[in-house]
Amino acid sequence: MLAIESSTIKAETRTVAMAASHDCPLVTIVTPSFNQGQYLEKTILSVLRQDYPGIEYIVVDSMSTDETPGILARYAGYISRIIRDKDRGQSHALNKGFAMSSGQVMAWLNSDDCYASPRVVSDAVAYLKENPGVDLVYGRRKYIDATGFFELDYPYREFCQTTLMMTDYIPQECCFWRREIFDRAGAYIDENFDFAMDYELWLRFLASGACFASVNSFFGLFRYYQEQKSRSQWTNKGLPEVERLHERYLGRKLEEQVFFGLFMDYYYGFERSRHPSSEQIRVNLSGLVGQLRQVAKGIAPIDGWVHHRDLPGRTDNRR
Repeated sequence: MLAIESSTIKAETRTVAMAASHDCPLVTIVTPSFNQGQYLEKTILSVLRQDYPGIEYIVVDSMSTDETPGILARYAGYISRIIRDKDRGQSHALNKGFAMSSGQVMAWLNSDDCYASPRVVSDAVAYLKENPGVDLVYGRRKYIDATGFFELDYPYREFCQTTLMMTDYIPQECCFWRREIFDRAGAYIDENFDFAMDYELWLRFLASGACFASVNSFFGLFRYYQEQKSRSQWTNKGLPEVERLHERYLGRKLEEQVFFGLFMDYYYGFERSRHPSSEQIRVNLSGLVGQLRQVAKGIAPIDGWVHHRDLPGRTDNRR
């Protein structure tokens, strides 16, 4: 097994040549990683098993001490660039990855999430090619548990800028944007944010004149579990960061129950605290739909699709 000890390791891949030969834009995907080895392999495979030919995949690992080094070694011949070095947090890791990228389309996928199917990148690029006025496109998210089983999803809704200014409903792992808007907005992830850096980026894109669009296709699988950052750090990090963003872009703070209510109103047409009976009906229906979907899928983890496709031809020029 290849030992990965240096701060940067390059694996020469086919991506740039393939992108040129297929007349399609290169897509950069960055995965920041730290001690999430139990999920990382599926994250990596969900990228490597995309059917889009021109992907530049960069993994930035903050010297994980779990099984991550072995997983990265296993797939080093497929990953465009692996960076193993200490960083100042997730936002810094993303900046290191994007600074080394060359894709015309950009995205990031956290090390516990997955793409929902092998067609995600192809569908996103096709939409951007067909809609040259759109700067960022995003699809829908399915929430999954730690073992990959379906938890819930929200109904499809079109993009609403007014709502986004007040509550972040955009699923980060489902987003693809043009390099032009990233450059226009400063070409960075704000390292002052360790939780809501995606929300900060969307609002900065909007302030830079970006056009957003949603599509009614599932792009991402968002792993939702007790130790996950989105749950464990919401009170001490997430909420204060969202409040800072509201003050910056709205000129005032919004109460937590207000922007959560706006989130529910966006998806369901009612604010759950004012309409508890409607909320209970929604919960009951959501549970029933979830059970039916599990039965229809053979009661299997939905992130298991990553094991059912071959990897592309390996170009192993590691140095």
